[in-house]
Amino acid sequence: LALAMAAAASATTTNAARAASDAGDWSSPGLASSGPAAKYVKTPSGLVYEDVNEGIGEPARAGDVAVFEYVMRRANGYFIYGTVDCGIGCGNGDPFEAKLGPDGNLIAGLDELLTGMKPGAKRKALIKADLGYKDDPKLSRFAPRPPEFGQQRQIIRLSANDEPMVFEVKLVKTRANSR
Repeated sequence: LALAMAAAASATTTNAARAASDAGDWSSPGLASSGPAAKYVKTPSGLVYEDVNEGIGEPARAGDVAVFEYVMRRANGYFIYGTVDCGIGCGNGDPFEAKLGPDGNLIAGLDELLTGMKPGAKRKALIKADLGYKDDPKLSRFAPRPPEFGQQRQIIRLSANDEPMVFEVKLVKTRANSR
């Protein structure tokens, strides 16, 4: 009996050590990364982002129309909306299109994030409320806007409470503005 208890204690210790080493980071429990640590960039405006993939080609500039896919989340990782087709509460798989720069209607943080990206590039960003929807409490001026009331309500509450949002963005392509 004592031998069995010692073996069980040893197995538990080994399993706990293995679980701790395989835990990954807080955002992806159980998915340890063997790659280099993430490198975050903080811009003067307060936008914080990580380049996941660099992309190739000409970088997006103010005045261009950006065609991009995105996923919008609360800072705690809770899903709000995305253009990707993933089932209930998601888009239909069609990318979003918006003009970049001061003449466009994107939230400031997303405009800043997309400007300078190359087609195929992916970024994850933490966008604080001041660079998000804070100045648009009815979601009438800035894009992107989720289509459903519940999703819009979440954004309104986040902005009212000065909570940041997480955007995961992939720039599909850019084109010159034809208007």
